Amino acid sequence: MIILVSSDKHSFNTDITDEEELREIEKVEKILSSDEKVLLVARQSRLMPGGSALTPDSIIATDRRIIMRDPYMLGLKSELIDIPYDVITSVKLQKGVFTSTILFKAPSLVNKSKLGLIDENISGEDDQEGVMEALSKDKAEELLEIIRRRMKESSDDRSISVDNISIADEIEKLSTLMKKGVLSESEFQKMKQQLLEKK
Repeated sequence: MIILVSSDKHSFNTDITDEEELREIEKVEKILSSDEKVLLVARQSRLMPGGSALTPDSIIATDRRIIMRDPYMLGLKSELIDIPYDVITSVKLQKGVFTSTILFKAPSLVNKSKLGLIDENISGEDDQEGVMEALSKDKAEELLEIIRRRMKESSDDRSISVDNISIADEIEKLSTLMKKGVLSESEFQKMKQQLLEKK
């Protein structure tokens, strides 16, 4: 069941019903597309190590990207960092005794938080690592699964488009050979069909 939360102030697409999580979504709704679906909201613990008693960070996973919200100045301001799944190269879950931490790398990530939400990775010049600490274990595992699934889908989409481009290029080359008289019409059609069957 999809819930489209809407009023005069906001509208966004989600299955989430928890009031606190819906309030978190409201804080980022201005950057959400009308057809973008929010899949998960996770907040740092206010009490556990790595969390924040006054301004816990939150992470919102949509069907297109991750949005990290880093509040500061007692929550009056916040920095938003959105990371499309197709730029994430790896994701890792570190389980602690009471909470978990999600770490992921996104080499083409350009935004950096003032408060250290995204830290530069020492191993590479442009590599950056996102870290979200003090998440509940259930939310962290669910977030890990969403990121992995979306990374795979993004990778599959890229390989399909590359295959389609290379087949189109091959057909274009064959067409050029036919126009130059190197291939007959029937040879062109036969080779074109063979390429299309490889898909």
